[in-house]
Amino acid sequence: MRDLYHGTIYDIVEIDVSQGKGYKDFGKGFYATSVKGHAENIARRNKRIIEAKEAKVHKRNPQFKLNIYQAYRYNLEFDDSCIDEPKDLKIKFFTSADREWVKFVLKNRDSDGSTHNYDIVIGPTADENTVTIINSYREELAASNYANEILDALIQELEPENLPKQYFFGTDAAIQKLRFKKIRREIVG
Repeated sequence: MRDLYHGTIYDIVEIDVSQGKGYKDFGKGFYATSVKGHAENIARRNKRIIEAKEAKVHKRNPQFKLNIYQAYRYNLEFDDSCIDEPKDLKIKFFTSADREWVKFVLKNRDSDGSTHNYDIVIGPTADENTVTIINSYREELAASNYANEILDALIQELEPENLPKQYFFGTDAAIQKLRFKKIRREIVG
């Protein structure tokens, strides 16, 4: 068993992969991280984003009711025995932010769904700084048909050793490997 964390502004009763959003690193699904602080930062960031959007609507329409959001961190347990012996699940594991990872992330970030058929994908997170760097190389990558020297320059700039690991669960079968710990959620800010 491995401890994982999920940061959100929503109260989760059960995990539903169909509620995930597209245009994410590994596609549409449920995401968790092995780094508690990373999950907390995601929850706080999402809280700031949605509150800023609502504040803009409120300025234009004072009758609009502003919601007050909490940032939650959910504690999960992941039965990671499926990684070593993936009998019934398709699992993709990126050990580092390499050329294949960059291409995989770019493809999924351009899709409202998932561009693959993996149940679980594990690998580095493309955080805000990473996304900024990747976006600065997008045109050059496309024009060069993803030339290795451009991919290598991008990867060097990413500092891949500093990217937290994320876990993507894209199917109901994958979700069966997760369960909430006794302390279901904690308010983080």
